[in-house]
Order: sequence, then C-alpha cells, then structure tokens
Amino acid sequence: MEYLKVSWLHHFEDEPLFLYTEIDSQRFENRKIEIYPDGSFGIANSNFHFGGTALSDEIMPDMEEISGDKQFIPELISQAEFELIWNQYFYFLS
Repeated sequence: MEYLKVSWLHHFEDEPLFLYTEIDSQRFENRKIEIYPDGSFGIANSNFHFGGTALSDEIMPDMEEISGDKQFIPELISQAEFELIWNQYFYFLS
C-alpha cells in the first residue's frame, strides 16, 4: 500500500483542498478522504461513500506525474498518519 496526501492549490469553494488516498499495489484507490475549504468532507471506500466522494476507476498517477501540475503538491505519508485521518472522519459519521 501507498498513502498519499495531495494539497490542491486553488480558490474554488466546491473543490477539496486536501485529498488523502490509500493506493493498492496496482495503483487503484482503496480509501479516500477529501477535505473542503469550509471544513466539510467526503469519504469513500469500496463499500461506502459520503459527501460526494467516490473511488476512482482509473489508475492513480505516480508522484512525479501529480507534481508535474503545479496546482498539486503530493506527499507520501505513513499508514499511521492516514489511519489517524481516516478514523477521525470515518468515526465522525458513526
């Protein structure tokens, strides 16, 4: 697994500022969290989605490709950091 945080530099109120993604060995998303400028969020896994967030059917680009677009700042994060964010938002819905 790979865990990725992407900061999206923009001024759109209806698009996420931060995207956290768990990526499998074939580079497909397993879980994803999107955090919006107003603090709202979306979250998704293979069995659940909330807030308009869904897993992509496309293979995720690698770090080099993502960082090639200057509006995106990708960062590898640890599984522990991803789990902390995931649990914070997932359990908020419980």
